[in-house]
Amino acid sequence: MLAGGMSSRMGREKGSLIIGGRMMYLYPLKALEAVCDEILISSSNPLPGNLPYTIVADKISGIGPMAGIYSCLEHSSNDLNLVLSYDLPLVNKGLLSFLVEQCDEWEMLVPAMQAGKPEPLCALYRKSMSTVFESMIEKKEFAVRGAIPLVRSLVLDIQPDMPFYTPDLFLNINREEDLKSLPENFE
Repeated sequence: MLAGGMSSRMGREKGSLIIGGRMMYLYPLKALEAVCDEILISSSNPLPGNLPYTIVADKISGIGPMAGIYSCLEHSSNDLNLVLSYDLPLVNKGLLSFLVEQCDEWEMLVPAMQAGKPEPLCALYRKSMSTVFESMIEKKEFAVRGAIPLVRSLVLDIQPDMPFYTPDLFLNINREEDLKSLPENFE
């Protein structure tokens, strides 16, 4: 789980925001726990709650999410790795299971709700992607989406008829006003 952002747009640590009675980071963590046998948390600081998971610090700081993904892939003991940002509280187990089921020979599987808008902070990566990210970092190319054309990748279109679909599946909580977009019955 990516939890190392600076929360600059929020103005305070967003993972520990209380929404629906729980800290925000617990929602994506719950989805990951249902699907993964190993959970690594990319963060420069431990999250509140004394979690039993390994915290992985970025090997390279100041380059955004790519550093967290790269560092966790390097540390992972699995070939297949789900990456999920802690500010995506509506991503669910169904989507994550679907990504794993579709893995086949792909090195990178990225869901998208809109054409041309893949969600690389909720995606599946093979461990071998660490060498691709290392090369990109050396070239100072830090956009995770930039890896899509470099490897065997698939951008999966998420459709309304899929059982895990919700129209706000990838709602990203970056600002206070984003909290108003959460469904009324959010728990």
